[in-house]
Amino acid sequence: MRFSILVMLLISFKSLAFDDYKCMITNAVSSNENGKLIKVGDKSVNGKMFTVDRSSGVMVGPIKNNYINEPIVLDFGSTDNSFKAVTTMRNEITTNVYVLTIQEFIDGSRKPFVFLSNSDVFYGYCEHF
Repeated sequence: MRFSILVMLLISFKSLAFDDYKCMITNAVSSNENGKLIKVGDKSVNGKMFTVDRSSGVMVGPIKNNYINEPIVLDFGSTDNSFKAVTTMRNEITTNVYVLTIQEFIDGSRKPFVFLSNSDVFYGYCEHF
């Protein structure tokens, strides 16, 4: 009896657990003084991967959102909504805003993402792992 209850609890927990993301950066842009999109100066991130811990929103890889403060997950994503995580950083030197959106509601294994790092925009796709 105890074993049955334990198995049911583990199955329930797994269904509540979120799969993390691995993401591929396909492009990075910013805007110039005329409002035109331009490539971000450091193009070395294109074609690189990063991961996202879906429970905390923390990104690890060539682009990050947790330099000083941890992100706040606003929405874990569903068949109707995007995954959304926001981080703000403020100290005596600077302020920064980081916003990650992953279109969890898109059918298929690849979920488009957009990451805003102040005025730089990175985009590509994520997959669960």
